[in-house]
Amino acid sequence: MATNIIQKVTSYIKSLTGGGDKARTSKVNFNIGISFILRAISVVSAFATISYSIKLLDTDKYGIWLAISSTVGWISILDIGLANGLRNKVAEYLAVADYKSAKIDVSSAYAIMLLIMVPVMLIFCVVAPFINWNGVFNTKLNERELLLTLIVVFIGLGLQFILKSINSVLQGDQKVYKANEIALICNVSPLIPIIFGAQYLKGSILFLAMAQTLLPVLVMLVYSVVLYTRNYRQISPSLKSVDLKKSRSLFSLSFAFFIVQIARVFLISTTEIIITREFGGHDVTTYNLLFKYYSVTNIVINIIMGTYWNAFTNAFTLNDFNWIRASIKKLEKISLIFFGVIVMQVLLIKPVFHLWVGDAVIVPMALSLCMAASYSISLFTDLYVIVLNGTGKVKMQSIVTIITALLHIPVVLIMIRYFGWGVNSIVYATILWVIIQGFMWKREIEIILRSGELKAANAASTA
Repeated sequence: MATNIIQKVTSYIKSLTGGGDKARTSKVNFNIGISFILRAISVVSAFATISYSIKLLDTDKYGIWLAISSTVGWISILDIGLANGLRNKVAEYLAVADYKSAKIDVSSAYAIMLLIMVPVMLIFCVVAPFINWNGVFNTKLNERELLLTLIVVFIGLGLQFILKSINSVLQGDQKVYKANEIALICNVSPLIPIIFGAQYLKGSILFLAMAQTLLPVLVMLVYSVVLYTRNYRQISPSLKSVDLKKSRSLFSLSFAFFIVQIARVFLISTTEIIITREFGGHDVTTYNLLFKYYSVTNIVINIIMGTYWNAFTNAFTLNDFNWIRASIKKLEKISLIFFGVIVMQVLLIKPVFHLWVGDAVIVPMALSLCMAASYSISLFTDLYVIVLNGTGKVKMQSIVTIITALLHIPVVLIMIRYFGWGVNSIVYATILWVIIQGFMWKREIEIILRSGELKAANAASTA
């Protein structure tokens, strides 16, 4: 049954994404098919985990847990873009079987992760007991339990931060489905103890923290040991192979990814602040619900687009520009299909919202249409971002992204205060940035491909 479903999904995707290099295209199709199934199971398990977590605690205490986990979650940006940089460099080196360089970069990446996180975790554990955490989160929990919960969450996420590099290696080796498999098991593993806790340990936020953050560490550790001792023995991290000088290209690429990452986090994080300050909490809820509604399509297409990332890296390293151009065209066709899905979302928004939240939220049609337009344009902009990320040529992307991020707040405030365009102003500004970026990314891709084709032709003529 499951095999038949996988075959049907992959054969359908293959009809849309066939390219010149059959082996590379086959890998992409297989990754997409398996990833869809794994992501679907992961979503179901996530909803189940939320349900039993609320039973373990209660609505108010679960809200405190969300506040704690999201507050500590900021440490994810401390990787300074290394995750994305490493997946690109691994893809480049494996494409030409340069295992020595791959081993140096993998080892150096783990070394940097350790150098960042170990001091941060130690400092937090020393400082945390002196902070009034009940005051920080506006709660009245047992002080010792709250402190231990925060330490467990911080250490758990810190260890995940270090161990997640195995995902970059898998993605670089065009085994995205395996990275999704690890993510799925990390999501599912806490579910059984949380179900147990909901029956016998009601109210224990510390138990929930241990299940949610420490079990994924164990999963990632086991996968790392198995994969590095079997599949990736030639590039497994070792202290002897750490060489920060030889890894300069990794760090420069990672820093460019980091700039893009920071700019995007800034854009997302400032949205709710602007809406709250200018319009109030009710409009935040409306905006967020619409954002989540339309982002469903974005999540689905990102499974496809993300799988292509390091396939583009492989093709660019091997100068297979025909495959890159053919794949871009076919991904544009897929984007058009998903544009049709967004149109359907617009048409079905009222009945869907009625079933979802009842009559608690009235959806403004103008805001809905604006957001649909923003997501429709993003279908193509995100495609071009994946191509650029795959080539590793992200300097221009980082510059443009940081400029648009800096302009975002003043432009939005001008639209709100001087033109009176209300909450729609945020989406108008977003559409403006997405259009600008789309044109810039597409132009940059053409420049990169023409330059690469010219170099390849010159090399062939002199050979």
